[in-house]
Amino acid sequence: MSSTALYRRWRPRTFTDVVGQDHVTETLRASIREGRVGHAFLFSGPRGTGKTSTARILAKALNCAKGPTPDPCDECEECRAINAGLSLDVIEIDAASHGGVDDVRVLRENAVLAPANARKKVYIVDEAHMVSTAGWNAFLKTVEEPPEHIVFVFATTEPNRVLPTIVSRCQRFEFRRVSTAAISDHLGKICADEGISAEDAALGLIARHADGGVRDALSILDQLAATGTVTADGARKLLGGAPVDVMFFFTDALAARDAAGALRAIAGLVSDGADLRLFVRQVIEHLRSLFIVQRVDDPSDLLDATDETQARLTAQAGQIPGGQLVHLLRLFAAAQAEMRQQAPPRLTVEMATVRATVPEADATAEAALARIERLERLLDVGTTSSAATPAAPAAAPAEPPVPARRRAPDPEPPAKPSKSRAKQPAAEPAEPSGAEPVPRHAASELVDLEMVRRDWPLVLEEVRKVGKSLHALLSEGRPRSLEDGRLQLECRYDFHARQLAEAKNANVIGEAIRSVFGVTLVVVTTVGDAPLEPEPREEIDGAPTDPLDVLSAQLGAEVISETEG
Repeated sequence: MSSTALYRRWRPRTFTDVVGQDHVTETLRASIREGRVGHAFLFSGPRGTGKTSTARILAKALNCAKGPTPDPCDECEECRAINAGLSLDVIEIDAASHGGVDDVRVLRENAVLAPANARKKVYIVDEAHMVSTAGWNAFLKTVEEPPEHIVFVFATTEPNRVLPTIVSRCQRFEFRRVSTAAISDHLGKICADEGISAEDAALGLIARHADGGVRDALSILDQLAATGTVTADGARKLLGGAPVDVMFFFTDALAARDAAGALRAIAGLVSDGADLRLFVRQVIEHLRSLFIVQRVDDPSDLLDATDETQARLTAQAGQIPGGQLVHLLRLFAAAQAEMRQQAPPRLTVEMATVRATVPEADATAEAALARIERLERLLDVGTTSSAATPAAPAAAPAEPPVPARRRAPDPEPPAKPSKSRAKQPAAEPAEPSGAEPVPRHAASELVDLEMVRRDWPLVLEEVRKVGKSLHALLSEGRPRSLEDGRLQLECRYDFHARQLAEAKNANVIGEAIRSVFGVTLVVVTTVGDAPLEPEPREEIDGAPTDPLDVLSAQLGAEVISETEG
């Protein structure tokens, strides 16, 4: 035994029956009342929001025996024929299968014929974006100057694919997604009229899953009503969503950076057959609710939640820093976009979870920001230093920059330095007066050599923003050891080590390290296995003996000789 689907039985029959589109129906009613009805309309918007139904109501309003009227009687012969889809003068065309140029030519030839019974001949072109370009061009003149008895209504979910020349000749109405509250109320009225027992929580879940489409909500309700009572558990099992408690647990795990707990929650959902695409959407909605709670004093009108759930959201929002919350929103929004590109759902959501809970596993600027915020909280630096992000190195941290100075040479250098001289550290930043840099032991506890090596490309990127030459020099160095807040950089050549040890360069490197890791490290440059010590310069008869200076003098002499010659 077959029965008519709910969405067909409850299709709107008058303008007042259309749910959530008052901005459209009131304008149409006013235009009919004033006798200022256009000859072409473009109804655009998401699926299931009432575009085709409103087009049929418009046809009834124009052809009703009591009309034209904004309130068709729904009882006359023409109204009943339109409701049954039997009217000869209301022609519905599926452009997906009849959008070619030949189909448009036939339509154009029939359009000149007078209506058989009705006052107006109404053409409703559904999925109008599927009409071919040649078809639209053949349609253009008829749409621009149709016969007096013709009204065109084009319905589409993709108005951007309709030719601009057609759009400019139509009155355009945008159908919006219907609010969750409006859909839930509409479902409650239908359940009361149909004698369906349904829980309010279940209707809320259906309304949220419908994503603004009334037709989708009615289809889901029709499917659940076959089981008897419509319950929240039944709706959740059918829709594949995660329970509210799971959402709060998962978010707590993300906030606490508990990767294992968050991954186990995902595994539990998979074993229960949950739809991970829907789960990611729920995570984004939950994080958005927390974001709203943090920034709005009374968010009741902005949240679709019960008083109990809102109280839990308020408590949870107080445990998550704002920067971390924004970072989580970006991660899961990116995961949702990846899923739309046919990425494996489980792997995608697990990767987003790992990036959220283990910032060191991600080398992006956002992950570096998350690491800096964590270090600042551990060091109790405060919010004033959070402006030092990898994306904006110009924003200085709370600590003043730590300049570097080279050690003074031995006051009694040997007359002729040995070629196999021992090398000492070339640069050790000096701490300015009044500064309170991070203690070395604290820096060693929060940053280790493995972390420095892994994120060294971020340091290089920060240095590159300041100077490409210094970036090239620093690229030749490699972090070798980190002890007591002293980072040893090993260089291949003596020249590179000496240049990096200069005060102005050491300052830039120190700032870059602080921007990425949030701590102050003393940078020491070495050549090979031995630390570098600045070599005392020696002059013989006023001539420099430094190899670089000798080379510069030779080049200068060659230039002078060529000029004289």
